[in-house]
Amino acid sequence: MQQRASILVVDDDPTLRLLTRAALEQVGFDVIEADNGEAAIDVATTAFPDMIMLDVEMPVLDGFTACAAIRQHKEFVDTPIVMLTGRDDDETIQQAYDCGATDFISKPINWSLLGQRVRYIVRASRVSRGLRESEGKNRALVRAIPDSMLVVDAEGQLLTHHRGASGSQMIDDRMQEGVCIYDVLPQSLSDLWRQQIKQVLTTKGVELSEHRAMKNRNSRYYESRVVPYTQDSVLIMLRDVTEQKQAAAKVRKLAFYDTLTGLPNRQSFLIQLAEAIREAEDTDGLVGVVYVDLDNFKLINDSLGHSIGDSLLKDIADRLAASVRRDDFIAGSGKSRGLQLARLGGDEFTVLLPGLETIEQADAVSDRLVSVLKQPVECNGHRFVVTPSVGIAVYPEDGHDLETLMKNADTALHHAKASGRDQVTRFSGTMSIRSLERLDIEDALRTALQNDDLELHFQPKLKLSDQSLTSVEALVRWTHPERGPISPAKFIPIAEDTGMIIELGDWVLHRACQQLREWQSTALHDVRIAINLSPKQFHIKDLASQIIRAIKMQNIQAGLLDLELTEGALMSDLDSTAESLRQIKDTGLSIAVDDFGTGYSSLSYLTKFPIDALKIDRSFVFEIDKSEDSHSICKAIVALAHGLGMEVVAEGVENNEQLQLLRMMNCDEIQGYHFAKPMPASSVFEFIKKYRSRQVRRLPHANP
Repeated sequence: MQQRASILVVDDDPTLRLLTRAALEQVGFDVIEADNGEAAIDVATTAFPDMIMLDVEMPVLDGFTACAAIRQHKEFVDTPIVMLTGRDDDETIQQAYDCGATDFISKPINWSLLGQRVRYIVRASRVSRGLRESEGKNRALVRAIPDSMLVVDAEGQLLTHHRGASGSQMIDDRMQEGVCIYDVLPQSLSDLWRQQIKQVLTTKGVELSEHRAMKNRNSRYYESRVVPYTQDSVLIMLRDVTEQKQAAAKVRKLAFYDTLTGLPNRQSFLIQLAEAIREAEDTDGLVGVVYVDLDNFKLINDSLGHSIGDSLLKDIADRLAASVRRDDFIAGSGKSRGLQLARLGGDEFTVLLPGLETIEQADAVSDRLVSVLKQPVECNGHRFVVTPSVGIAVYPEDGHDLETLMKNADTALHHAKASGRDQVTRFSGTMSIRSLERLDIEDALRTALQNDDLELHFQPKLKLSDQSLTSVEALVRWTHPERGPISPAKFIPIAEDTGMIIELGDWVLHRACQQLREWQSTALHDVRIAINLSPKQFHIKDLASQIIRAIKMQNIQAGLLDLELTEGALMSDLDSTAESLRQIKDTGLSIAVDDFGTGYSSLSYLTKFPIDALKIDRSFVFEIDKSEDSHSICKAIVALAHGLGMEVVAEGVENNEQLQLLRMMNCDEIQGYHFAKPMPASSVFEFIKKYRSRQVRRLPHANP
């Protein structure tokens, strides 16, 4: 319910005040009285009436002066003040308006109309105040809105405009009221808005568009909305969407591009591949997918740190990107699409070959990528030669859909890696069978480890100087309940790739220690067991502590356990390797380098690491009696080892000719089928007992 309006009546005549009160209260007003101008000011600033009626001629302070004084207070800027006067000359009326009066009422007063007259003045004042407040709010809202606004008539004439809080490069000094916007805007935008204005005035609908404005090489993006305003004009609202555009671009980059290399990521590649397959379906074309994986990249990452690895990946990505941009054969075939390079993750890249005309073109691109990647890379003071393994699949021969094509390219890549790395392999149907077999073996191996279904075989080593037998090498063997014996050459690489090699190595360590404990109370109490450590196992944290725990658990002498490591494992991180080897040597174990001669060309590490023995790789021993090169290599290894105070073990000795040559070279120990093949622990026990008691002749021939 609206509050009753209050009226301040100011007159020195009490009778007039009484009559005025009666007339106003009769129509619902509250009345406040004052008898002179000075009192009027005091009452007004205390009661704040909705309207003031001032007599012109009063003692102390006349009505004109009181009106001017009241208007000085900000609370009364909009309050209606009506002058009561008996004068009817123009000068008096003008003076009333000059001092701030809203209106005047002539005396004598028409009492029957006074209430309605005052009601009208109060109502008009309230409406006016409401409009002003509404306009003020609207102006505040407009000022707060970041959008810029133009009011334009049907001919494109600018009627008024407002530049929003964010500003607009299109509203400049040329945008003045009365100009035709078509004369000052770019032609393309003028044509667009001309069409939209016509459409909006006709249909009374809304037209949206997006465009770019350039000024001083500064580019901003705007969204415009043309809406009806009046019968023959429209309101154009301009919103600056530059930040939204930039944010969307960043989100897109994060969603579809690799943050390290800047290349498209897997999601982006899948979209491109799906589009290429759709086009190939329509044109009966070919689409190639090439997977590229960097050989032994994890070794670099682990040994030199992720910062070096990341720098290397960026260099490789730049090199690949430069290579795939030079794709002349696809451009020459008239296809619009070029090669698409992406990083799938880690050290794995992929190249999409759309629009192929022959499968051989995919081979040509792959060969070029391999050639480019094999060039030495200088990275943070390090020099690398990174070889790639490459797998290729081609639509539709190797898959009619995206998932199958990607899976088969990945299968070809794994086949290339399993075949020795540094190879390019095309997918074939037999790979799928081998891939399924690999998955079966992987699952079965995991189960075998959990159920302790593996066993150790041991191959004795013979000391040539006195033909004594003092050590054996532990070799893991696996007999599958359905497949039968599975070769280590098949399941060891799978264990390496899946990371199960660490669990497998730990199993070998504990089982070898357990076997040594069982031999402690027998004639084999002095026989040592050598176990192989994989590179992954060698670099796990606290390896020496784990070995010590395994030895203490079985209460055996540390000197009965020998460790064999490959050159690759030793060379991954020289400082860390030296420290790990020192810790292992401190426990009393001996260390041998396995497969010596097939790894790194630098031999300086032999003087830095506490190594006890070198094992000549079987590939050299196999050719020692046939190849002069192999003979020279074996002889050089023996001389090198003895010069450094190390012993030499030749593995893979299979005939007497090899044995005699090694004896002549002063090789310390031999190992191979010519002396003894790997055998279970029970057979080892019997073999060594008989050998030592000379129940079997020395250097027996054993059939492989």
